Amino acid sequence: MGEVDLSVTYGAMFVGVLFATFFQGVLTLQTYLYYANFPKDHIFIKLLVACVWLLDVAHLVLISQSCYHYLVQSWGDGAALLISTQELDLHLVFVGFACFVCQCFFLSRIWNFSQRNWMLTIVLGIPCLVIFILEATISGEISRIPSVSAFDQFTGEVLSVFALAAAVDLAIAIILVWYLRQGKTSFDRSSFVVDRIVQYTVATGLATSVLAVADLIVYLATPNTFIFIAMHFSMGRLYTNALLATLNSRQKLRQALEGGGANSLASRNMAHASTGPSFAFQVNGIQTGTTTTNVHFRKANLGPSDGAYGIDDNSTIARGQGGRGNRGGFLCIDFFGTWAQLS
Repeated sequence: MGEVDLSVTYGAMFVGVLFATFFQGVLTLQTYLYYANFPKDHIFIKLLVACVWLLDVAHLVLISQSCYHYLVQSWGDGAALLISTQELDLHLVFVGFACFVCQCFFLSRIWNFSQRNWMLTIVLGIPCLVIFILEATISGEISRIPSVSAFDQFTGEVLSVFALAAAVDLAIAIILVWYLRQGKTSFDRSSFVVDRIVQYTVATGLATSVLAVADLIVYLATPNTFIFIAMHFSMGRLYTNALLATLNSRQKLRQALEGGGANSLASRNMAHASTGPSFAFQVNGIQTGTTTTNVHFRKANLGPSDGAYGIDDNSTIARGQGGRGNRGGFLCIDFFGTWAQLS
């Protein structure tokens, strides 16, 4: 890189920081809504949300410091504009790790839907891990070559990151949709909820895939600019916002299932019952039209057509309007956003 064109390099970086700040604000709002609406979620999920929020805050600090260095501290110093800062190099690790954590979350849903299909989960998990390793490797190598033109030496790695990210995100979305459609019931209200979950899944999967493809195209079309770096600033936040949107969507799904009380839970109290090596819950008072049914659930390895699933205190259940011999079905949404048809 010879003479620096500020409009497509550090000007683009500045715009990228502005977009990252906007998405950080959206993520912060979503995080607040999550803790306000789901105080009884599993501690693991609460820690996961805190982790991704803190990762993105740290990342925003790094890229803001980089932007401040180039546009304020080193303004007018042409030589300084060609030197890569440690903060700019390190941001790749934070983006890569945030993306990896969120992808693991969605892989956990596939693992649940597929009756704990380890092979499928591992096949999808390997490229997710490779993406993070590539991001960390590029970060480490560029830090040894303190030059903003060092990205030109890692074209293969950069293209691999974007291509793998687009392919994996699209594959995860397609597989999740397939399992959801396989277990769709004939009950109108639960069918509506499954359709909504499918819409959320497609939207989040396509959003991250489209950004990865766009980043790849921009990198190839304008290799001597920082436009792809500016877009990459927001990639991690697109993943984390997708994760929080998935968790927060349970509020609307619960309202859709309850439908003003027609299929609501009269009581959310659960009593444990011993079942040998596994365990069970008893949910009392599920209102189904004019009758109230006591339903027992046991924790098990389930597919879309299996008949039981363990739930937590934030789960939502709807009862199908099936008569004798007719499988009405239940829909359960647990703290992973996971669902299963129950009989």
